[in-house]
Amino acid sequence: MSTVHTHLNRPIHLARRDAFYERGVELLYLPLQEMDTSTRITHMRRVMDVLATARKHAFFASRSAKACARELDFLHFLELIYDNVTSMHSMMEHQAHLEAAESFLCQFLNTTREQCQLPAMHYRRRAEDLMGGLWQLLRLSHAPYRALQKEFTESAEEQESVRYNKAFSSFREESITRFAVPEPITSESASVTR
Repeated sequence: MSTVHTHLNRPIHLARRDAFYERGVELLYLPLQEMDTSTRITHMRRVMDVLATARKHAFFASRSAKACARELDFLHFLELIYDNVTSMHSMMEHQAHLEAAESFLCQFLNTTREQCQLPAMHYRRRAEDLMGGLWQLLRLSHAPYRALQKEFTESAEEQESVRYNKAFSSFREESITRFAVPEPITSESASVTR
């Protein structure tokens, strides 16, 4: 990708980065305790996809000569968040393997389902611990993220601002449509599906 192309498309990359990052944060703030394990795993995969898009466009925007140090820091921050979500996803998958009716893992370990419940519970707790730490990071990131957006707004030419705002609205709609909120599982329907 040429430097000219990167520079011309910078407002679009920033808009997509911001729209998908904000959608990812919204999805991370959903109450996971209302979801069964399978729904949580699917939800984390969805969050990974949203954050991957934000991260990719943050990278493209950072290749412009106009990119500031704070943008590079934000790209690094996105990578850290993505890694955290990937870790949570892995913990949830391990939990699901141990809880499955015909668990290959329990069979391989030559254990009973009861013996597999304790490690499954540990994986669930680790995922919850990771989520707690991530929520704290996201709360701390709110002000620096808004400062980053303000920095772009103040330094952007009028045409760049118009392109950013138009693209952000479009990408915001796209992110909400593509990455919808999962239907919460009520305790009655959860007991039927388990």
